[in-house]
Amino acid sequence: MEFVPPRGLEARRFAIAGDEYVLLEFPWPDVRLPDSLSRAERDVARRASDGQSVREIARVRRTSVHTVANQLRSIYGKLGITTRAQLVGACRAGAR
Repeated sequence: MEFVPPRGLEARRFAIAGDEYVLLEFPWPDVRLPDSLSRAERDVARRASDGQSVREIARVRRTSVHTVANQLRSIYGKLGITTRAQLVGACRAGAR
């Protein structure tokens, strides 16, 4: 049976143990960050705006939690923000 998602949503189909499921989600715009951020800072900012914790980012990047926290502090300073919510907003605003 063909499933058409409601307008504005994306549908992803998958199966678990023979049962088929559909996941509906709002599409996120591509993240565009200023060139003033280093390559590492842009990677950390993308991961943080996707909801990854400092610990998760450090594990994936194979670095320390302190390094990631310092990079986030630097990112916040360069973007003139103080919170993760503002980081998400800055990333989304840059994608327009």
